[in-house]
Amino acid sequence: MITKVKLFSTALPVLKYFGAIVWRYRPSYVFLVAGNMLLRGLAPFVNMVMPKFIIDELLGQQRTSVLVGLVAAMLGANFVIYLINNLRDYWMNQANLFFDLKLEELIGQQAMEMDFEYTEDPAVLTQLQRAKTGVSWYSGGIAGISNNLTAIVAGFIQLAGTLYIILVLSPWLIGVLLAIVILSMFVTSKSKRAHVRFMKELVDVNRRFSYYFGLLKNFRYGKDIRLYDAADMLLTRVDQYINEDWVTERNWIAVWNRFTVMLTSLSSVQRAVLYGYLGLQALAGAITIGEFQMMINAAQAFVQSLSRILEQIIDIGKNTEFMNEYKAFMEYPSVKKSGTQNPLAQTGHKLELRNVSFKYPGRDELVLKKVSLQIPVGQRLAVVGPNGAGKTTFVKLLARLYDPVEGEILLDDQDIRQLDLDEYANLFAVVFQDFKLLSFSVRDNVVLGYKQDDNELTQALHTAGLADKIAALPRGVDTTLYKTFDDDGIEFSGGERQKLAIARAVYKNSPIVILDEPTAALDPVAEYEVYRHFDQLVGEKTAIYVSHRLSSCRFADKIAVFDQGEIVEYGSHDELLANSGLYAQMWEAQAQWYVKAG
Repeated sequence: MITKVKLFSTALPVLKYFGAIVWRYRPSYVFLVAGNMLLRGLAPFVNMVMPKFIIDELLGQQRTSVLVGLVAAMLGANFVIYLINNLRDYWMNQANLFFDLKLEELIGQQAMEMDFEYTEDPAVLTQLQRAKTGVSWYSGGIAGISNNLTAIVAGFIQLAGTLYIILVLSPWLIGVLLAIVILSMFVTSKSKRAHVRFMKELVDVNRRFSYYFGLLKNFRYGKDIRLYDAADMLLTRVDQYINEDWVTERNWIAVWNRFTVMLTSLSSVQRAVLYGYLGLQALAGAITIGEFQMMINAAQAFVQSLSRILEQIIDIGKNTEFMNEYKAFMEYPSVKKSGTQNPLAQTGHKLELRNVSFKYPGRDELVLKKVSLQIPVGQRLAVVGPNGAGKTTFVKLLARLYDPVEGEILLDDQDIRQLDLDEYANLFAVVFQDFKLLSFSVRDNVVLGYKQDDNELTQALHTAGLADKIAALPRGVDTTLYKTFDDDGIEFSGGERQKLAIARAVYKNSPIVILDEPTAALDPVAEYEVYRHFDQLVGEKTAIYVSHRLSSCRFADKIAVFDQGEIVEYGSHDELLANSGLYAQMWEAQAQWYVKAG
C-alpha cells in the first residue's frame, strides 16, 4: 500500500501541478469530473435497492400495479442514467483528447525553449522520453488521474450507502469483509509496485528501440543504409531491444499471474462466506428473499468500493510517480540566467572575449582555453583551424547557447550575462554546419518567426544564389520542402539546402552574422560565389566566417587560427602567410583547389 509519506511527497505536488494546468486551460473540466463522481457514486444504488422491492412484491402481495410501477421506475432511472453516461463519455473524451494534445504541446514548447545545453545531454533526452511515456500509456495522463479521483470519490459514496445497508441488516459481516479487503489490497499493492518497477526498466529500452526503428522508416537514410549494407546491422539492433522488451514483459506476466491467482482465491472465499451466511439467514426467516438479494449486492458493492478506493489510492500513487517525470522535465532549472538590460540601441556592436575557457557539461577536458579576442564593429573575422580545434564551440559561446566556465564575453563593454537573452539572440544570424530545414514551404523556412516581407525574401534568396531556382518552381516560394506531407514537395541537393539556410540568415537582417561552415557541401567555385554575394550584402555588419576552406579568408579583415582550443595565430591573410605557421601550412595544402578553380 502506498505510504502516507509517498502520497504527500509525490502525489499531492503532482496533482497540484496538473490541476493548475486543467484550471488554466479548461476549468469546466473540474465541474465535469465532479458531476461524474456523483453519477458513478449514486447510479449503482438504483439496481441495488429497487430489485429488493420487486422481489418482495413478487413473493408477497403480488400487486400488479405496484410491480409495474416499480419496474417502470427502475427502467426509467436506468434509461436516464444511460443517456447521462453517453453525454458524459462524449464530453469527457473531448476534454481528455484536448489535454493529451495540450500536454504534448507544452512538452514540445519546453523542449524548444529550455537551455540549449540540455538538448545535447543524454540524461535530459532520457528524461524527455520518460516525460512523454509518463503522461501517455504509462499513466493515462490527466484522464488517468481524473479516473483515479473519480473512482475514489464514487467509491466513498458507494461505501457509505452500502455500509448503512449492511449495518442495518447484518453488522458482523463488516469485519469479515474488511479482513478480505485488507488482504486483497496487500496483494494489489505488491502488484502495483512490481508493475512500476518493470515499466521503468522499459523506458531506456524503448527510447533506443524507437531511435533504431525510426531509422528503418526514415527514407532520408535510405541511400546510406543500402550502399553501406547497414540494414542487417540496424535490424540486429532493433531485434536486440525487442528481445530485451520481451524478456521484461515475460518476467512481468509471470509475476502478474501469481498476484492474479492470489486475488482470485480471496474473491472465492468472499463469495462463499456471503452466500453461505446470508443463505442460512434467509432460510431461518431472519431476512426476506429481496433483502437477501440486496445484501448480496450491497456486500459485494461494499467490498468492491472499499477495494476500489484503496486500489485507486495505490494506483494514483503509481500514476503520479510516472507523471512526476513530466513535471520534472517541465521544471528543469535554467542553467543560463537572463539579464535585465537591453543591448545598446545602435546599428553595429563590438564583441570581446576575455580569458574565456569552456568545457561541456559532464566532461573534464577544456574545449577552449583562455581565449581572448576583440571583434570591432563591422569587422570580417575568419575563424579557421583543424577539426576539433574549438571553432564551433567558439560560435556557440558567442551566441550564448552556452556560458563560459571561466572568463567573460562582452558586447559593447557589457557582460552578455547581464543582457536579456532574447534581445541578445536577436543580434545574431547564425548558420551552423548542422543546420535544419523543415517540411514547410520555402517561404516558411526562410522567414520562420519573423515578419514576412516579400521583397526582403526575394533579396535573401538572390544573395544565397537560389532566386532563379525558386522562381522556376511552379509554386515558387510556396513550394514545400521534402515529400513528407506533400507529394509535390521538392528535394533540394545538399548545396541548395545550405543556400536556403544562408538565405534564412540573410533575411533575419541581424547586425552580427556568423557562417559556421555552411558551405561544406559546395565546390570551391560555388562557395566563393556565396561568400562574395554574402560579403557584399553584409555591408557594415560584423561578420564571422568559420570554414575548413581558406578561400573565405580572402574576404576577411582578420583571421583567427584555432588549434586545440587556443588561438595560435591572428592576423590578416598576408601576415599569416608570411609567418609560415599553421595557417600557411593549411593554405599550401589547399592551394591546388584554388588553382583548379581558377
